Amino acid sequence: MTLAPALKRIFPGIPKQLASQIAAVSGQQRIGKGSFLFREGEYPQFVYGLVEGRVSLVTEARGEDSIAEFVEPGDVILIPPSLLDLPYMVSAKAMTDLRVVMIPAADFRRMAESALPLAVIISRIVAKQWRLLLGHLTQTKTQDVTARLTQYLINNAGTAAGPSRFALRGTKKELAAHLGVTPATLSRSLKRLEEFGVETSRSEVRIENVARLQRSIRASGECNA
Repeated sequence: MTLAPALKRIFPGIPKQLASQIAAVSGQQRIGKGSFLFREGEYPQFVYGLVEGRVSLVTEARGEDSIAEFVEPGDVILIPPSLLDLPYMVSAKAMTDLRVVMIPAADFRRMAESALPLAVIISRIVAKQWRLLLGHLTQTKTQDVTARLTQYLINNAGTAAGPSRFALRGTKKELAAHLGVTPATLSRSLKRLEEFGVETSRSEVRIENVARLQRSIRASGECNA
């Protein structure tokens, strides 16, 4: 299977010749649910581009996983350690069966240093990744549970206003780990959001009106988990 379509999705705007150069040193692999692409403390061997499936970036402390971020198809999984040849500060765990593009880290660094178009694309990807991670950290430090949950749902609603219906990214247990709370606390916050037009099932979220939810939560000032 050719790598060109996957590389174009992972690196938007990449020139055809550069995509061919990356494809020449890369491969694809299927990885089973529950497996780790890499573990915290390991040095990067590959840059992983996610083609199919979902990945969670987790920190493993005191025997429990705390999910820092979710990775969706079309994303590159945590570029900075590969560019800097530094150990990973998180682990990457397959939430579902995966198909990934694997680019040798040494080749990727060499191309990033010599090909300006790739460097520009990488800078955009890194900026997006750090924005997401810093946003998550800020919310964890400054917002209560229901406010964090509301912001998470709004970010995933895919619309600025009106009704929205979307699949949960992972299980409720995994969502609780991402928000840094227990499953019981998450359940209480989801129950609280019902009065603001939020309904959840095992795998789906329905919001009556995204803009109204955002206004209501801001106006209420409540949200004490």
